[in-house]
Amino acid sequence: MTKNELIDAIAGETGSPKKTVADIMSAAVRVAETTLKSGNPVVLGDFGKLSTVQRDAREARNPATGETVKVPAKTVVKFKPSKSLADAIA
Repeated sequence: MTKNELIDAIAGETGSPKKTVADIMSAAVRVAETTLKSGNPVVLGDFGKLSTVQRDAREARNPATGETVKVPAKTVVKFKPSKSLADAIA
């Protein structure tokens, strides 16, 4: 599902204008970014939890050449679905 398809679906479900739904989604993403940058998790009720995880530096292999390359440490976003979401799709 694309962002536009999600906006259409939410607008259809709620009866809200697509512009309003798009603005709310954009604001939600900005708030989530700010919260995650500060090191705090974002809990989305029955949907799941977004948090950050620090990945260590490591060595990897370029599949095209077989050459070993160094991958630096970085912070990534992790999503853990809620139990109700996991049960619903299982």
